[in-house]
Amino acid sequence: MRPRERVLRCELSGEELHRHVERLYGKEALEALAGYIPLYCSGGFTEVYLLSQQLLDAVRSLMSSGRVPYYSGLYAGRLRTRRPLFIPSHLLIEKLYDRLGKPVRAFAASEQGIKVLMYGKDLLKESLVSCYEPIEVGEVVSVLGPDRRVYAIGLSEISRCSELDRLSRVQVVARTIFDLGWYLRGGTIPREPKYRV
Repeated sequence: MRPRERVLRCELSGEELHRHVERLYGKEALEALAGYIPLYCSGGFTEVYLLSQQLLDAVRSLMSSGRVPYYSGLYAGRLRTRRPLFIPSHLLIEKLYDRLGKPVRAFAASEQGIKVLMYGKDLLKESLVSCYEPIEVGEVVSVLGPDRRVYAIGLSEISRCSELDRLSRVQVVARTIFDLGWYLRGGTIPREPKYRV
């Protein structure tokens, strides 16, 4: 018996992305989305893309001819029915941090810690350099390198930065669910899922 094929559908309506960005990063972060239209594409899961005004016309043309404009625009992240309800992409997070002028919901790691993350490993306290509130157990956090770029997305194992004092140096502070090493490990070939959650 063949597995049932999932039909991919894309639509340009919905405010779900804005609700999640505001919930996670605050109202000011919404300004980073100004001028973009979210494109929601669903099959087995829902992914969100941000379309510029120029790209919007091309996408509408494709949709009106019955084609699916999957992977159009800036990849914003994945919507889920279980916690975490939204996994933002590293590209979106960097865009939000640029707008905010600072990281939030983040851990900064040492260079050695980033090397370990690139192999899909979790972030340990011994690799931690800084912690940026707010932090919630089981919610998405980004992991920044010494250059302040986002190298991984994880789920926090702590609920506030002050809890770090009670952890041993080898305890996990963020369970990695995506790292940029995925692309190097052949992530575009379906042998490793993009998100480990």
